Amino acid sequence: MRDAFALGHERGVTRRYAVLVALQEFAIWLPLPVLVLHLTERGFDLAAIGFAFALRAVFVVLLEVPTGGLADAIGRKPIALASQSATFVSFVALLFVGGPGMLLTYAIFQGIGSALHSGALEAWYVDRLAATGESVDLQRHLATIGVVQTAAMLAGAALGGVLPALFAGAGLPWPLAGFGVALAAGLLLRLVVAVLTALLVVEPEFAGRARWASAFQTPAIVRDGFRLVRRLPTLPWLLLAGGAMGWSLTAVETFWQPIASLTFGADPARSGVYGALGFVLGASGLLGSLLVMRYGDRFPGGPVALAATTQVLKAAAMLLLGAQAGGLGVALGLGLAYVAIAAQNAPHDALLNQAVPSERRSIVLSIHSLVFFGGIALGSSVLGVVASTAGAPFAMALAGVVTVVAAGAYGGVAAARRRGAPVASVSEELAGD
Repeated sequence: MRDAFALGHERGVTRRYAVLVALQEFAIWLPLPVLVLHLTERGFDLAAIGFAFALRAVFVVLLEVPTGGLADAIGRKPIALASQSATFVSFVALLFVGGPGMLLTYAIFQGIGSALHSGALEAWYVDRLAATGESVDLQRHLATIGVVQTAAMLAGAALGGVLPALFAGAGLPWPLAGFGVALAAGLLLRLVVAVLTALLVVEPEFAGRARWASAFQTPAIVRDGFRLVRRLPTLPWLLLAGGAMGWSLTAVETFWQPIASLTFGADPARSGVYGALGFVLGASGLLGSLLVMRYGDRFPGGPVALAATTQVLKAAAMLLLGAQAGGLGVALGLGLAYVAIAAQNAPHDALLNQAVPSERRSIVLSIHSLVFFGGIALGSSVLGVVASTAGAPFAMALAGVVTVVAAGAYGGVAAARRRGAPVASVSEELAGD
């Protein structure tokens, strides 16, 4: 068993990371199929929910870059553990939410947790792969991780959707009653993830450092990150595409449940249909990841063309959801959307990781996450108001139009790659500073 998780081999590194991301994804997705319904059941409308999601994203934007620089300075493991602690607090607030104060607490701590999370464990994983000394196909490894994540997403979404129905007759007390039971299950799993992170993530390169003294390097690392955005010609285009990914994701995650409720209703005792839709969502994400893992390296035009094509497919799915074509239309639109979301992640992330030097990987991933959450903040605030006035289907369709236009960013990535991105020379320049 110990050899199966050996850090000196790429399979061992991948297994460690896969265990962590699978359990984390499962914990995230247990409440998600009923999250918006949980909030509407507690008395919040879509405008208030959109405001909370936007506020969460604003906190991510404010903290994203400093926390990424801190991860490069003191290590990715302590930042990952801090992230999991903040996220746990945020979902405790969400479980007990009954008024604006608890919703605000959720938004703040969820934003802190998300800012700390982005780039930390992924940077650890990519660098540990490189440290094995083996020739690594990064897109294939990231696609494998994507398969694991989406399999966990499938299990979490399907189970989380049916949990309220399974416990509807159990007479659970508040706050477990109704949709709250799914949030409580996710909270328990988050504790397991924190323990496993402490055990499985090993950082010998940081073990001998005086960590808090190293933290004073953070401002210089942050400056390096923004210098890289200016110096590496693919990064601005990848950041633009990342912002569009955030915009579209918040639209799909926020509005598919209200759209589905127009057909299926929103009774916790009949939440089985949301479990079924959660299964469709998860199975579609798994299919998208499997397709990229198996055939992604053969896609005509390479990862740039694959990322662009999947973004267009995602936009088409959003337009279908916006058409509100009954139960079959919801299932088909949701399925296509998550096939595209999962299939886009691996080529996009591979392009991003290949574009940056390893010693500044966390900070650049954090800058990317900043832009991604900027897209979420814009989408949550603007589309939440649109949904409250014109309806969730119209807001979804509007988000789809913006998404298809933004797919043009990958054309800029392709042009920049043809000109060449001087990663090695920039890395040498940073080392000499």
